[in-house]
Amino acid sequence: MEHYDILVIGAGHAGIEAANISEKYGLKTALITKNYSDLGKLSCNPSIGGVGKTHIASEVDILGGVICKIGDKSAIHYRVLNLSKGPAVWGVRAQIDRDLYSKNMQKYVKSSKIDLIEDEVINIIEKNNKVIGVECANTGKIKSKAVILTTGTFLNGKIYFGKETKEAGRIGNSSSKELAKFINKNFKTMRLKTGTPPRIYTKSINYDILEPQPSENNGIFLSYFTKQNTNKNINCFITKTNNKTHKIIRDNLDKSAMYSAIIKSQGVRYCPSIEDKITKFGDRNGHNIFLEPEGLNSELVYPNGISNSLDKKIQLKFLRSIKGLEKCEVDQFGYAVEYDSVDPRELKNNFETKKIENFFLAGQINGTTGYEEAAGQGIYAAINAAKRIKKIKFNNKVFERDNSYIGVLVDDLTKLGITEPYRMFTSRAENRLKLRTDNSYERFTDIINPITFNKNDYTLISKNIKNEKKIIDKLKLLKFTPNSLMKKNVKVKKDGKVRNGFEVLKFLDPTPPIFKDFFNMNISQKLLTKIFFDSKYEVFYEREKKSYDQLNKNKNMKLTNIDFSQIPSLSKEILEKLNKYKPENLNDAGKISGITPSALFQIVKHKKVKGTKIA
Repeated sequence: MEHYDILVIGAGHAGIEAANISEKYGLKTALITKNYSDLGKLSCNPSIGGVGKTHIASEVDILGGVICKIGDKSAIHYRVLNLSKGPAVWGVRAQIDRDLYSKNMQKYVKSSKIDLIEDEVINIIEKNNKVIGVECANTGKIKSKAVILTTGTFLNGKIYFGKETKEAGRIGNSSSKELAKFINKNFKTMRLKTGTPPRIYTKSINYDILEPQPSENNGIFLSYFTKQNTNKNINCFITKTNNKTHKIIRDNLDKSAMYSAIIKSQGVRYCPSIEDKITKFGDRNGHNIFLEPEGLNSELVYPNGISNSLDKKIQLKFLRSIKGLEKCEVDQFGYAVEYDSVDPRELKNNFETKKIENFFLAGQINGTTGYEEAAGQGIYAAINAAKRIKKIKFNNKVFERDNSYIGVLVDDLTKLGITEPYRMFTSRAENRLKLRTDNSYERFTDIINPITFNKNDYTLISKNIKNEKKIIDKLKLLKFTPNSLMKKNVKVKKDGKVRNGFEVLKFLDPTPPIFKDFFNMNISQKLLTKIFFDSKYEVFYEREKKSYDQLNKNKNMKLTNIDFSQIPSLSKEILEKLNKYKPENLNDAGKISGITPSALFQIVKHKKVKGTKIA
């Protein structure tokens, strides 16, 4: 019987990151998947990144993960979201060629020391509440010191096209029913829902009347280590729904799996179905649809923004009411997926289950959504499993709330649990000015390990860290008086304060030539942008800390007499949850899943402005 240090079940984003880092840390690792062809499959949208999501992915990248590197190798379109705002909320989003991504990921995994096992796990074997292996349908029993379960949407998975249902984790893949019996027997579980839009043949779309969305060629990539993208970059296109579309959907809600009450589980709030959009925001003139090519050589387009569980005939009817899609032909219709997930409060904060030792869960089984959230959990669970099995040295302080988005995610899940599929947003982090995508390497410097990178990548990051320190040290030795700055046409107060070069940087335009002229030092645009915002935000870091301390100081603030609807800055979701759970104090409000730190700040501010006595 084969004996492994770590067995990873499921070869999605969580499973691949778990197996990859486990193998890099020198543990004998096997990755079990039902089908080799599913390795690295992009189950839903052909893209990686976005606000909050890129933040997690960038941390996975610095930890030695692969989602960003393989993403860049397979990218065919880039955009940076929120570029008009501050860098704390910038989010790179890369459109991915599905076939390229799967091909590149399979090549990577097969070139590693990870053992690939094509089989279905039907049971977890444990003895005295401790994992000792798994049982597979064909291979039989396999021994292991630890098991990481990353089943995605496959536990008791069921897909819905209107009233038509099939047992499947996704189209073309059967659900895991036997393994679900073990999970439901041993843990508190819940049913969650996600969905996907139809796939449209690109030749049937009239692009001539649609708005193109070109790729941004600004040298910003998903991975810290990517120097260039050599793939052809292509356009996406934008269209939108209209009143005719809305009427077709509204008149046929009884043919929707969600709205005909066939599905009773909770769906993803921030990736709503088109039925949800029309029902809740039906007064809008239209909802944007982003037509995203599935690959350079693909015949298909992913219409992002119209996931649904409507009857197939109705789907085609409403699609053809949309500008540019009047003659569209569909390859695969959209559908909803309902599946079992485990209440994440069943986990310790290292993602090991409380009931079974050395049994770890990661990905959508923990109630999350998204490739990036899954990747973050996979690498996190595997690092903790490796610490347990091999006693590897690892500073876990990098996973605290104030230092990483992975830390925020882990803390939210294991302490607050979920009431709906969890998605990461920058608003969930108390210290988001510090938790930027451009400084993950800085926050994780203490744990950067040569064994998790190839030689070139480790040399690059080590060299860059040393160079940055050298530049900042030199800047801090330079001294400038207000008069000397004014002679250089830098506008500062005549306060007599002598400022060092790092403090002066925030008053300048961040271009390498200006930096060279002013400080007599060469610098790359990438590093200059990063340290410019460090200089600019330095004063705000302390304010962020004070705000966080204020929350702790006021955690016993009574909320029983507050009319939350009188706080205009609170979102509809926040109001809905506060009114539903009616927290007695600020501490209780903070324990409600989805209540952000910024919402708590607004509540404190409102109560103090109103002059209510703080208990």
